[in-house]
Amino acid sequence: MTYGTILVVDDNPDVRETTRMTLGRQGYEVWLAPDGNSAIQLMKQPVLASEVCAVICDLAMPNGNGMYLIAYLQKHHQAIPIIVCSGADDTEFLEGIIQQGVGDWMRKPVPRDVLVQKVRTAVHLFTLRTRQDSENRPSQASVASPRTDSPSELEAVQDYHDKTTDQ
Repeated sequence: MTYGTILVVDDNPDVRETTRMTLGRQGYEVWLAPDGNSAIQLMKQPVLASEVCAVICDLAMPNGNGMYLIAYLQKHHQAIPIIVCSGADDTEFLEGIIQQGVGDWMRKPVPRDVLVQKVRTAVHLFTLRTRQDSENRPSQASVASPRTDSPSELEAVQDYHDKTTDQ
């Protein structure tokens, strides 16, 4: 049994493999892409894209950087939470991307427990979003608009996060 499929996008093969092993041990299926363009090609395949419940991506990559991928995901796969994993030291910038719709961020190198906790929270958020979307069946106009988290959705994620981090 898997807990969900995570797409890891990073140009560093060691980071990809370490992340795959860490999350795989926790019961996640992990797909790897070396850059934003490769990830977008994967996500353009509906059968594959429908399996992904969270994306972890680097920002600085050749062949389609992280911001390019984030823009694509926000337009075409709004329910999928995005976690940025970056070596950047600019905390203000990283916190600013949260305001642009990115779910969370981590600074490299990422401690394993932090990685696992952030992925658990993202998968839980994805579950809430897809459940809400299936119950509400939004009109085409709302599908085209940017995703915003409702206060109840944010409270549910915060409650889940608080419960799992207090253990």
